[in-house]
Amino acid sequence: MPSALPQDNRAAEVRAISPRSGWFDAALVWVSFLLYSALSTPVPALNEPHYLSKARHYWQPTWCAGDMFLESADAHVVFFATLGWFTTWCSLPVAAWIGRVVSLAVLAGGWTVLARRLSTLPWAGVVSAWLFLTLQTAGNWSGEWVVGGVESKVITYGLLFFAWAQLAESRWYASAAAMGVAIAFHPVVGLWGVLATGFAAVGMWLSRASTRPSWLMLFVAILVMGVLSAPGMIPALRLILAPVDAPTRYAGTYLQVFYRLNHHLDPMMFPARAYLGYGVLAVVWIIGLVRGPRSPLWWWLHGVVAAAMLFAMCGWAIGWGPRPAAQMPGFEWRMHLLKFYPFRLADALLPAIVAWQFMASGGTLVPSMIRVSNQPPGRFTSPRSPINLTIIAAILFAASLWQAQRATSAERYAFVHDPDWRDVCAWMKSHTPPDVLVHTPHYSWTFKWFAERPEYVNFKDCPQDARGIVEWNRRLLLLTKQTTEFLEDGLYTRAELRSLRQQTGITHIVTDKLGPMELPPVYHNATFQVYDLRELDASDPRPPE
Repeated sequence: MPSALPQDNRAAEVRAISPRSGWFDAALVWVSFLLYSALSTPVPALNEPHYLSKARHYWQPTWCAGDMFLESADAHVVFFATLGWFTTWCSLPVAAWIGRVVSLAVLAGGWTVLARRLSTLPWAGVVSAWLFLTLQTAGNWSGEWVVGGVESKVITYGLLFFAWAQLAESRWYASAAAMGVAIAFHPVVGLWGVLATGFAAVGMWLSRASTRPSWLMLFVAILVMGVLSAPGMIPALRLILAPVDAPTRYAGTYLQVFYRLNHHLDPMMFPARAYLGYGVLAVVWIIGLVRGPRSPLWWWLHGVVAAAMLFAMCGWAIGWGPRPAAQMPGFEWRMHLLKFYPFRLADALLPAIVAWQFMASGGTLVPSMIRVSNQPPGRFTSPRSPINLTIIAAILFAASLWQAQRATSAERYAFVHDPDWRDVCAWMKSHTPPDVLVHTPHYSWTFKWFAERPEYVNFKDCPQDARGIVEWNRRLLLLTKQTTEFLEDGLYTRAELRSLRQQTGITHIVTDKLGPMELPPVYHNATFQVYDLRELDASDPRPPE
């Protein structure tokens, strides 16, 4: 195998194809993110109706008034107050694309700034981005993703990348400001990023690998971060610290951790292949740590990733145990810690740093570990040219686009694009007043998106405050109980439907399976039926509760 290029020749090759600035590289990263987003998560993505419906209601409280989720406590106020504004003058799909363009631009900018300070590769940003998207397509650990639909965390990750890029050059104020805004947009991801940065800083300063700022400079930087994070942190703290009785707080936390979000929060719910895949990534990362570059910025990043992995391992230790979860010793304090998503930072950063390592190594990270006999630490053996690595990354990216597009044929996205579903939503939007309250099918997470009418309860749209979670669960249980009782005689009678309306205030039922009903539908197509329960009020003068 040919030896690595001499340093002078490599530098000449880099200069020959390198753009004059990082702007073109960042633009390519941005376009790549947008293309991947469009193919892997067509509008609306799984969480966009959840986020953007809440954002529109934040600006227009009369929109879908009466919807329990929309009227619950807001956890992402800064996102709603900024990008949510677009929902007031354009449709939700257009607002989703505007949000994607803006949030992915922030992510691409932060990613490119960091990647270009890690390597002299001409297209460091786009090559590492293509490698990262390939790894994201292969899977994740706790359900975390970075490039997809529009969410506040996308902006937060972009700002964290920018903040970390400033650390090696001791730009404490710029880094602190970026981290403050990152926290404001997504307090959970932002705070985990800041904590990981703090752990890395302690390690760097104790080992004298980085110059520690003066106490005054450090105080001012923390003050800047605190002030800029306040618009998002204060509402989040109010949500967490809201006065609520102990049973409600207990029930809300249990439902969040071990029921609604167990695929994100309970380590025993993560699939075995996810553990295997991230175990391989961890080994590759350690290879890069041992054999890779030794610049200050690399040490900062290794410290941040090590802290993220430490948080995740603590979460694993806290959550691992017998099931049902209530059998674990110290079950209550364990679940209260798990609700803060200890796995999500490692889930995002481990594939990111592996992508950066492969980019910096010229694609020979693992071979460089195998051939350690004549290689001093801090040097990758890198026989491939930057052009060859770019071609390899482009091929992998194309394959990831193909695979990501295939994944959109999953059942949940097929339901979104079902013409009968869109038809019945359009009918509800044009033939019912805004103050209705609708009982929808179990997986109808796009009903508010298409019909713009409030729902009684929706499994996807779970509030984030304890009271809201408990009420969400009560409504689901009520509907389940009613359905079980109604099916005993195989018919939803008028009396049973009247009882349902009186208990819930539901005015309409949109269904594909419930029935038969002793009430004619007011609309139907090949799949769905719409029932207007207000017709029952004439035979019962009592107002619904």
